[in-house]
Amino acid sequence: MGQLITEIALDAGHKVPYRINTSNKSDMENLNNVDVAIEFTHPETALDNFEILAYQKIPTVSGTTGWYNDFEKAKALFQKNNTPFFCARNFSLGVHLAKAANNYLAQLLQKFPEYEPKIEEWHHIHKKDAPSGTALAIGEELIENHSGYSGLQTAGAKLKKGQVPIYAFRQDEIPGTHRITYTSEIDAIQIEHRAFNRNGFAAGALKAADFLTTKSAGIYNMNDLIKLAQ
Repeated sequence: MGQLITEIALDAGHKVPYRINTSNKSDMENLNNVDVAIEFTHPETALDNFEILAYQKIPTVSGTTGWYNDFEKAKALFQKNNTPFFCARNFSLGVHLAKAANNYLAQLLQKFPEYEPKIEEWHHIHKKDAPSGTALAIGEELIENHSGYSGLQTAGAKLKKGQVPIYAFRQDEIPGTHRITYTSEIDAIQIEHRAFNRNGFAAGALKAADFLTTKSAGIYNMNDLIKLAQ
């Protein structure tokens, strides 16, 4: 993602003065002439990165997943330093349109409990977290919009009533596929988003970066970006 974001940013006329990785991480502690940072790393290092960036008051876009148990800590870091922060589990516009469609469908299906939901996701073998952050977000919004469900359950345990099961698969170099299926005894309804490559994620992250440079301190996400586009 870092390489792809750099390529797209340069093609768009942006400058990329720093590319931080494990070999030069100390450079991140003294960033100069930076309008915004885009953070795609690992869940184990994300919070430390946020602390360094927030301390320098650098607006930050994060696409790292798997760290959301520490969301309140991250939020507090940027609020304390009066610095804007944009985080998303997925930067694909298509994913968020699919989520919106699923939220509406979930509301409709409250009246038809015979349709039982499940969420499946497929990603490349290098992805660290499973289920994906996007699959979890889809599930969280599903239960917000369907009164028949109150929690999420990952594969492995016996499914409990009122829980939405999530199944994660890791295969080859799949960029990302998410499928929500509602099944009854007579038919099934599906919503699926399939990424053909990673370009949409990189382009979305850059749109978020452009968006963030126009904003004052605050916590933002893809819903804010999509509303701006409207």
